[in-house]
Amino acid sequence: MRNNTLSKFIISVTFLSLLSSGVYAQKPTAKTFLEIGMTNSENAEYSEAIDEFKHAIKLKPNYSEAYYQLGLAYFNLHRYDEALESYKKAVKLNSKHADAHFALGIITSMLSEYDASIKAFKKVIKLKPKHTNAHYSLANVYYEMENYADASDAYEMAIKNRPKYAEARYQLGLCYMQLSRQFMASASKEHSSLKKLDKDLAKDLMKKIKGR
Repeated sequence: MRNNTLSKFIISVTFLSLLSSGVYAQKPTAKTFLEIGMTNSENAEYSEAIDEFKHAIKLKPNYSEAYYQLGLAYFNLHRYDEALESYKKAVKLNSKHADAHFALGIITSMLSEYDASIKAFKKVIKLKPKHTNAHYSLANVYYEMENYADASDAYEMAIKNRPKYAEARYQLGLCYMQLSRQFMASASKEHSSLKKLDKDLAKDLMKKIKGR
């Protein structure tokens, strides 16, 4: 509690010093409030961050980045409905905001809105084809939907971008097991790769393979 109070005091003093020194001789801009809010978020002061991001949006209603950061702050407070609306607003204002699309994909998958989640992750991949986490997260959604064919394709893309991605190799092995017996050799191959990356995951995958 003491650290939070001290942090707020330092931010306030810094802000007032900047005003008095003439750095912000004019009225604070939306960017000013955005940067203060991001500092709050870095210090896990999410409620304070929300207030700053709202100030930024009030000054600049089409500020996509402020909506995105607002969504992150809400998310960290487990206020998921508000986070969802903030992310939606962010991508509406800037359709090329890959991070906002990714965040939208994560939260919609958590809320079991799988179609929206798939759409969001595919948008990220369109903007950034080598976004490994987008491929992996997309695969997880497909796996949750028991669409193992598309899940395996997405896991393979994640591994192509990051060959030592142990979790993706583990999940791909599980996918192969779900597809049919003809893919068991492929599952075993992923086990061999996993032994060099994560012995615990490799052990668990082999246990599942043997249990088939």
